[in-house]
Amino acid sequence: MSPKKRKRRKDRPTAPVSATAPRTREADAPPARTGGRISRTPVVVADPPDRRITLLWVVLTLVWALGTFLALANLLFTAMDLQDAAVAAADPTAPAPQEAMDAVGNALVWVLVLALGVPAGGAVTALVLRRRIAAIGFTAALVLSAAPLLWVMPPAELWDALRAHFGG
Repeated sequence: MSPKKRKRRKDRPTAPVSATAPRTREADAPPARTGGRISRTPVVVADPPDRRITLLWVVLTLVWALGTFLALANLLFTAMDLQDAAVAAADPTAPAPQEAMDAVGNALVWVLVLALGVPAGGAVTALVLRRRIAAIGFTAALVLSAAPLLWVMPPAELWDALRAHFGG
């Protein structure tokens, strides 16, 4: 036997661990080498998160953030057009044209869908997929959107506006 192998054998403990001796962490761990050979047990590596789910969160966040901003701008410009049409009319007490009112109603629906529907859908999707952090984020986005929106336009007025838009 070569001197290196002989030296390695001398370093290895020969006495087995007794049952009365206290166990240590090193004794509980599986041996790295068994019988002088390297253990070939495969190591389990955690898979990275699915990129499609990450893409879903990014897309929903962008749709919420950019869509809400653009829908609010659309509602503002539509309301300004309605005011301009009312000022330009000869009789200011005359009712607004129906197509202008439909445009305001459509803009309001888009604001509600993008500001409230997208974060609510994202939160529900995150809960179904068991993604706690995403659910917390989309719930916070829903609160950030709903609080100012419902403060500016109370739910009763909002419901009346939607009923008037869809009802006729």
